[in-house]
Amino acid sequence: MIKIDHTFLIVMKPNEMLPINNTILKLLLFTLFFCTSCGIGKIQNEVKEGPIVVDNNGIAGNTTLDLLNRVDADVLGKKSDLVILMVGTNDMLNSNKFVSYRDYEANLTQIVRKIKKHGTEVLLMSSPTVDSVYLFGRHDKTLFEEDPNIKLQNAKNIVAQVAKENNTLYLDVNSVFSKGGLPVHNQDDYIINEKNSNKKDGVHLTSLGYKFIAKIVFQYLVENNLQVRYKSIVCFGDSLTKGSGAKGAGTITGENYPSFLNQMLNEI
Repeated sequence: MIKIDHTFLIVMKPNEMLPINNTILKLLLFTLFFCTSCGIGKIQNEVKEGPIVVDNNGIAGNTTLDLLNRVDADVLGKKSDLVILMVGTNDMLNSNKFVSYRDYEANLTQIVRKIKKHGTEVLLMSSPTVDSVYLFGRHDKTLFEEDPNIKLQNAKNIVAQVAKENNTLYLDVNSVFSKGGLPVHNQDDYIINEKNSNKKDGVHLTSLGYKFIAKIVFQYLVENNLQVRYKSIVCFGDSLTKGSGAKGAGTITGENYPSFLNQMLNEI
């Protein structure tokens, strides 16, 4: 058993890689999620009343600075119970919009504090891994001082630290993808590549990939007895929240993770 960031456990034999062709459910059998942030142990069983409303508020190309600039209008005005925040891919990997680690942490902290000040709970999530081969086909490799996935790992550590310092929920999506052996260049079915989509992407997800994230979030909520605690949820982030590359991007009826999560929560 490997412990990661004190909040996330993965059950796996040493040096074992998950078969890429396994179904999402098989992959999920290898993951167990626990959260040590304040309040989890005090939450009482609640009875679900009426549908859970999930809002997709992802915008392609957004960094933490973009989210900070629109959090008042796009999140606080909705008066939701929970904000699921996943951002960092553009901060770390978009060579036209790089954000330093220091500014990433500062921006993320401001966003979280703004949301919590309004009495809304926050679930912070790290960003999934990427295929650097395709990434460097779209962004100049010489502009990167570190490997893209190393940058995402460092960002993951910042997210975990911000969650701890601000007493929020935390889910390590990056480690689920990494420990699952994802991505595999032109082989896996989760991250857009030439084999599964005829596109040299490597960053955005297929419908299967977005559903995978939704299942990770759903299982996290269920295992922490949170699936009926929140009646209104805003999924706030960049293109990976919007669902870029899949059908119905930016909607709550398309093939994106907020849409799939909405279905799962309302089928309980």
